[in-house]
Amino acid sequence: MDQGAGGGRATAPDVDMQRPSDARVYDLLLGGKDNFEVDRQLAQQVIEVAPELPALVRANRRWLAEVVERLLREAAVLQFLDLGSGLPTADNTHEIAARVSSAATVVYLDKDPTVIRHGQALLADDRHSFFAAGDLTDPATVLADPVVTGALDLGRPVAVLQCLVLHHVRDTKQARAIVDGYLDALPSGSYLALTHPCNPRDGSRRAEYATGVEEKLRGGFRAVTFRTPDEIASLFEGLELLEPGLVGLDEWWERPEADPFEASNLIVAGLARKP
Repeated sequence: MDQGAGGGRATAPDVDMQRPSDARVYDLLLGGKDNFEVDRQLAQQVIEVAPELPALVRANRRWLAEVVERLLREAAVLQFLDLGSGLPTADNTHEIAARVSSAATVVYLDKDPTVIRHGQALLADDRHSFFAAGDLTDPATVLADPVVTGALDLGRPVAVLQCLVLHHVRDTKQARAIVDGYLDALPSGSYLALTHPCNPRDGSRRAEYATGVEEKLRGGFRAVTFRTPDEIASLFEGLELLEPGLVGLDEWWERPEADPFEASNLIVAGLARKP
């Protein structure tokens, strides 16, 4: 793809309106309007199994905002690579970062054609935020992309954001290789911020709940794979996990919103530093 400076212009592929898009479904759960009937049908099927899902998706966005602010204020990290960024919504990563530091730089990456078009339009005139069209499962290509190398100094710490994306990678070893592909190429002091759907697969009611959501999502995305706590923890091997550790989203706040126990740990989150 032809990509250049000034927001990372790229030619987006055609939008497929006959198949659901994970970016559009996620946007729909956040209350967005950039979706089609096929996306609405899948979202409705999932909500019937898990009516708490829109609240969990909003909590995921809240977590992202707090992590970006924390990294800027406490770790002085000024570079962010937002992988599988999804459609622009309220409190985008670059907007969160700009509230804390005008020196922060954000590069978004996504392969969804709807996201590419919206991302390019949003960032066309932004001097600190850029958009690269690419596949996050290929770290070497992403890190060699001229938009990425032009915007980020990869010799200095970078925060890699992977929020609700790796469950689209079926094989856990491949998911781990993806994480390693980014962090191994970045210097000490870089960070991984990750959220992932969790299924304990232990026969509990929580496991049954997670399995129901997982199966509905597979109706639109066949590769969707929720992971056990141990499998998700393996994605952080070699990194220093920060407090409060790898926990459910609601455990990141002192007064979590009331939530049925089946849903309380459906999405787990972790923030870690490369030593």
